Amino acid sequence: MVAKKLVASISLALSLVGVVSGSTVDSSKIVTWDKYSLKINGERLFTFSGEFHYYRLPSPDLWADIFEKFKALNFNTASIYFYWGYHSPKQGVYDFEGVRDISKFLETAKKYGINIISRAGPYINAEVSEGGFPGWLTTINGTARTSNPSYDEAWKEWLTAVDKHLVPNQIGNGGPIILNQLENEYAVGLDPSYMVALADKYKKDGMDVPTTFNDPWTGGHWATGEGAVDIYGWDSYPVLFDCSHPDVWPSNVSTYFRDFRDSTNPTEPMALYEFQGGAIDGWGGAGFEKCRELTNERFAKIFYKNNYAQGATIQSLYMGYGGTSWGEIPTTAVYTSYDYGSPITEAGLMTPKAYEIKLQGAFLRDVKPFVSTTNTTAEVDNDAIRVDGIKDISSDTTFYIVQHAFSNTTNVDKFHVTVDTNDGKFAVPRKSGTAITLNGRDAKIITASYDFGSQHLLYATSDIFTHTQQDARDVLLVYAYEGEDGEVAITSSANKVQAYGTSAGVSSTLNKNVLQINYKYPHGSAFISATGKNGKELLLIVSGYDTAVKWWAPQTSKGETVLISGPYLVRSAEINGKRLALTGDTDATTNLEIVVSSAVKQVTWNGVNVSVKSTKYGTLTGKVSGPNKNIKLPDLTKSTWKYSPASPETTNDFDDSKWVAADHKTTTNPFPPTSLPVLYSDDYGYHTGSLWFRGKFKSSSDISGIKVNATMGYGSAWVAWLNGKYLGGETDIVKDFSIKQSDLEKSGDNVLSLLMWTTGHEEDWNVNDQYKTPRGFTEVSLTGSKKTPISWKVQGNLGGENIVDTVRGALNEGGLYGERMGWHLPGYPDQNWKKVSLPDTKRSGVSWYRTTFDLNIPKNHDVPLGIRFKESSSTERLRALLFINGWQFGKFANDLGPQTLFYVPEGILNHHGENTIAIGVVAVDEEVTLGEVTIEPYAKLLSGKPTVGVVNSPTYASRKSSH
Repeated sequence: MVAKKLVASISLALSLVGVVSGSTVDSSKIVTWDKYSLKINGERLFTFSGEFHYYRLPSPDLWADIFEKFKALNFNTASIYFYWGYHSPKQGVYDFEGVRDISKFLETAKKYGINIISRAGPYINAEVSEGGFPGWLTTINGTARTSNPSYDEAWKEWLTAVDKHLVPNQIGNGGPIILNQLENEYAVGLDPSYMVALADKYKKDGMDVPTTFNDPWTGGHWATGEGAVDIYGWDSYPVLFDCSHPDVWPSNVSTYFRDFRDSTNPTEPMALYEFQGGAIDGWGGAGFEKCRELTNERFAKIFYKNNYAQGATIQSLYMGYGGTSWGEIPTTAVYTSYDYGSPITEAGLMTPKAYEIKLQGAFLRDVKPFVSTTNTTAEVDNDAIRVDGIKDISSDTTFYIVQHAFSNTTNVDKFHVTVDTNDGKFAVPRKSGTAITLNGRDAKIITASYDFGSQHLLYATSDIFTHTQQDARDVLLVYAYEGEDGEVAITSSANKVQAYGTSAGVSSTLNKNVLQINYKYPHGSAFISATGKNGKELLLIVSGYDTAVKWWAPQTSKGETVLISGPYLVRSAEINGKRLALTGDTDATTNLEIVVSSAVKQVTWNGVNVSVKSTKYGTLTGKVSGPNKNIKLPDLTKSTWKYSPASPETTNDFDDSKWVAADHKTTTNPFPPTSLPVLYSDDYGYHTGSLWFRGKFKSSSDISGIKVNATMGYGSAWVAWLNGKYLGGETDIVKDFSIKQSDLEKSGDNVLSLLMWTTGHEEDWNVNDQYKTPRGFTEVSLTGSKKTPISWKVQGNLGGENIVDTVRGALNEGGLYGERMGWHLPGYPDQNWKKVSLPDTKRSGVSWYRTTFDLNIPKNHDVPLGIRFKESSSTERLRALLFINGWQFGKFANDLGPQTLFYVPEGILNHHGENTIAIGVVAVDEEVTLGEVTIEPYAKLLSGKPTVGVVNSPTYASRKSSH
């Protein structure tokens, strides 16, 4: 491990001498733009993006699974924060191997056709500790995110290291990166020379894709003037983050985005680099399922379509997939899960919002005129409805986006919209007794004067999912909520209209070559065939919303679109002659309906032949199997657990001779201590996790107490012992302990032991060095005695900045005795530990528990798993760390919550072999009980996901041999 660090340091030194090799093709000539959209090689792109953080999924084979799901949901882009502190445990040392291999991550994105918006900071915020800065940066002189020598040296070192991986992965070099963000939400404490220096450094290193900036509000920061970027944009979180009241929305959606863009950066596309894809939740919060309610599929309907109405053609959802803030990644405000209420859950599962995004994404992909529009007039006959008209700049195609004037209403309103078509202007729907319906929180995109295939669509009163050509016929799929009226009109000579499938009350009229088809959206799908005198056929598929969400429109490698209805997930489709090969997931036995060329006679699903038959209306139907629902999982309540006490640091005879002397009289920290010496862990090279401070002092007759003033993050706790006796555990920062003379040792040293269980560092959004807020104690003093000195030692994670476990990295371990001794690692010899079962009896101090279990998940199944804590007491206060195969995948605070189930990704968990679970418990109260611990599935799917290998997880033997 020493050798690896040396190589890393030498590599960095060499790279500082020169620069990263430049692009072979100038990416700025590949990625261009105008006021309407991005263009890739001259072709317009509606940039439909979701945020995805590789460091929140440390199982590299699962990156493919998420990118495949992004593709299935019709995202074409992913926005990625690159996390400085995740790669650098020590100044001059950088790691881009294993779970930190961002080149592999970017290559995986490219494989699945996902573009990348690169966001390497240096500051990222992202609810990670220090806002993405490395722990060692907390001790530099000067304010971060401004021009000063210490910070300049540090961030340039980071960009030199990370740009070696970003530059080769730009689009000009055949990679997926199309945009590069400078800084992040940098809207206070502004320093133009810093922004210019960032741009110059990226350019020097070879980054030549257009630069971007995400303003935290529509403030115009870095849109013009010194430090301005190429394509300015902003963030927007319109319903904010109160997940405890998920039904509470603002009354009006934002309507001024286009006006702001036109006055601020009129030659650039409207870019929403972070738009609300979910909501954050913190310690003691409502939980992410409530956040998903707040930002559900109806939220996606209204707020995303409103963005389109305002002219946005770059929209990135934060988050697309949230993942897990494992180890010491999270900032103090948040807990381990970073599910975020995202479209794809932390466990990688589909949600109703994901399906809605899929519907919108296919429309944005396939209805090309939507990407280049300007405002036009629009009329509606109901004052409760707002309608925005936008018209293609190159054709007569016009879109009418309808929503309630008050976005939080749950009213049902009916209305007609006046559309401008090649056949004239008229209010639709035209059939007597019918109307467009907005059923509560809903929004629709009405399309008019649109050519697709050989058809001319006069209008459709409801949303289009997609259209395609199959042989000599055109296919159009439209949808709305069940029971609503629908109307489609096309220019046609159709003399034969026939409805199949689910009954939808279909009727049609032909008047002067305008075919008008009316229906009610069914529970299912209706297939309406309209054949003209010229032999051209339209297959109109009308689906009720609950069915529409299970339609998929994957494109083959040759660009053919196939429509498949029914499955939980369709990952891919390929046509080879007469065979259609599909991959995907099922959650139950599922009926398939497939719209594909009549040349296809055979279908496979995940490599297994599917018996299919043709319908009268030219589709294929079949059935695919569901998962094995009887998969057995180990019962951890019946496992033999091993227990060991683990707080020897509290005893007076504990040997702390190898600990670091905490004797600093000065500090660079902008938050000075009240008393000396400095008891800030960062000053001594310990930046993460639990911390120990041991103070020794002589007895004195005037000592009457001990005053402790802690500095820590929310959710943290600290515990104090004097001469091995429990004084108290605190979640508040200040405590005065009364001391009796009988509590003191009359001869020799008295030992005050302080353990702090921390929850990460603050971020630095306000550019005020808040990320440097100390972890430790601003004051520890002896009440009644001003002359008795205390000498201190401090201990954190093993090795401090010279980390021992370079595979799991700097953010996996803290300073608990069990962590330092490797008790959390597979293979630790615990045979002499006491056998217990859970729930255990009451324990004091720090306790460790270990057991092993086997998993045997059947082949071709995806069964995401989590570890559940079930506490037997709601009043006892404890803090716990959960380790799986040596990886810390849970920080549990039973008195705070809300998280009790901790997701552990496959790869970290061995789904086909032995696993080790270790739990370190800190008793905040004098005695606590660790309750039941169970393993449970999030879902059981028969899956076509890419193969997932076991992540390298070094054992105790490998740590022992390294010393």
